[in-house]
Amino acid sequence: MKEDILEQLVDDYLQAKGYFTMHNIKFLPDPGHPEFDRKQDSNHSDIDVLGFNPNERGPNRVWAVSCKSWQAGFVVRSKISEIEDNKKRSGRDSWRAFRELVKPKWSQAFIRKVQEVTGETTFTYVTATTSIRGDKSHWGEP
Repeated sequence: MKEDILEQLVDDYLQAKGYFTMHNIKFLPDPGHPEFDRKQDSNHSDIDVLGFNPNERGPNRVWAVSCKSWQAGFVVRSKISEIEDNKKRSGRDSWRAFRELVKPKWSQAFIRKVQEVTGETTFTYVTATTSIRGDKSHWGEP
């Protein structure tokens, strides 16, 4: 069983839908990337849950899920504003919680890792939250 209950719920959901799952798959930007900074980019990020369904085709074959178990919930407008305005939350740059969405060097590393593990380059990216406050369509397609 996973320590994070949200990750466990996502895992159970995907498995019930026929997906094989993996957890906490680490990735780093390519050290050859022109924006790579050894001080900033040497700590791994991870894909919380990665699901692969051999019976699906296209982007539904692979799901990459980022879990956000924040007690206050996911406040859509606030998170977007924090990222756009480069704000800090609990002493940390807010964008870091979404580095694979915000920084190309991290996006490329994320996509490369999904392909390395699943053999697929197209996939569905999901942000799973304990609760969502606000219009979720502002974050992306529901």
